Amino acid sequence: MVIDEIIETVETIPDPYLRATTYAKIAERLAKINDKRFKFVFIKAIETSKNIEDPVKVMKALLSIGYSMAKSGLKTSKKVYQRVVEDSKSLPAPIRDELMALAARYMLGLGEINEAIYYASEIKSEGLRDAVLLQIIRRNTALIGSEKVKVAYRIRKSKMALEMIHSEPFRSKALIEIMKSYFLMGSYENGINVIKEIGLREWAKYAFKEALFFLKEYGVLERYVIPLKELSKELVEKFGEDFKIELAIAFALTGEPFEAADLIRKLDGKELLVEASLRLLDVSPKHLADFIRTLNDREAAVVGKAVMNRFLEKPEDGDWEVVRAIWERTGNEEVMVKMVRYSLLRGDVEGAMRVAERIRSERLRSIALADIAHSLLKLGNVSRAIDVALEVRDRRFSSILMAEILLSAADTEIEKKVIANGTAKGLNGKKA
Repeated sequence: MVIDEIIETVETIPDPYLRATTYAKIAERLAKINDKRFKFVFIKAIETSKNIEDPVKVMKALLSIGYSMAKSGLKTSKKVYQRVVEDSKSLPAPIRDELMALAARYMLGLGEINEAIYYASEIKSEGLRDAVLLQIIRRNTALIGSEKVKVAYRIRKSKMALEMIHSEPFRSKALIEIMKSYFLMGSYENGINVIKEIGLREWAKYAFKEALFFLKEYGVLERYVIPLKELSKELVEKFGEDFKIELAIAFALTGEPFEAADLIRKLDGKELLVEASLRLLDVSPKHLADFIRTLNDREAAVVGKAVMNRFLEKPEDGDWEVVRAIWERTGNEEVMVKMVRYSLLRGDVEGAMRVAERIRSERLRSIALADIAHSLLKLGNVSRAIDVALEVRDRRFSSILMAEILLSAADTEIEKKVIANGTAKGLNGKKA
């Protein structure tokens, strides 16, 4: 079908709204190939819109036509939009708001940030206005990331839009976009300072983590550790003491375990280290292992006890890299006993033995060896269980353990001799 036939056939579309917008879209395509007929087709689109009975649909059609005209490079598109703005003033606020939101989004599609902000400012509904303004700011940030030109100009426009946003979470989300814009501009300290203005705890936490990831990716994190720490203190004052954990976890998750540990030490003590560690265990065991390796012996002992208790309660949560990190950082023998038990739960008797060999306390070593002996006994390795029991230095404890092993071994042998009818035979083969 040739172009002329296509244009003529549009007239057969029954719905005048779809007929008008179809004309406009065909005209837009003709303009792309420099076909001179595109202006004529746009005129057909405008004339067809006059046949739409619903005044709201007329305006929606004009917005769509104006968008196609702008895409085709026709400056008269702005007059079409101005006409809609004027004609829509007599409409009820909710209906006009929808039209202005649509106009703003069309302008956004064209990259016309100023125009988009203008139409958004005409929206009376705070929620809808703020949602559209947030879309505008996000689009502006994306343009900064792709263009790398007029960055300062675009940030000014985003800030202008921000001034009109009053409700949450739109304002907090918009501030995050402005933070990103500053980072893309290379103005890192300004970006960090924007986080202070965020009003919601959840989005402040998100912004802090995003800032760490961004600065790390750009290789400048070390230069901004001090302002980040200052910011973290302000956020703790703003959102409460438990926000310390969020900040420490953010540092840890971005591969800065030293900063994470240091933040907790400066803000408060060991209980927070434990809480942060257990949270990291839930989120990323790999980062927990790195975090534990930054701790001193006493800190690692406190954290190690809590983490190993979790592993003993839920062996499926266990992670050998975390266990290895605890092993490397603390010589606490109570923690070692827990490691022995965990190793046995996972079926690693040899690993349990290696840990037990490092325990010097007679009482704790006895407990660890008793656990190993019991595990060997369950595996049916009686002779080795006896050997382990003989290593227990406490004579009374060793004696109790040996007696228990031998009685258990005897019970096992007797059970083996139980015949089908449940009657045991003596060693001579006769019924006992």
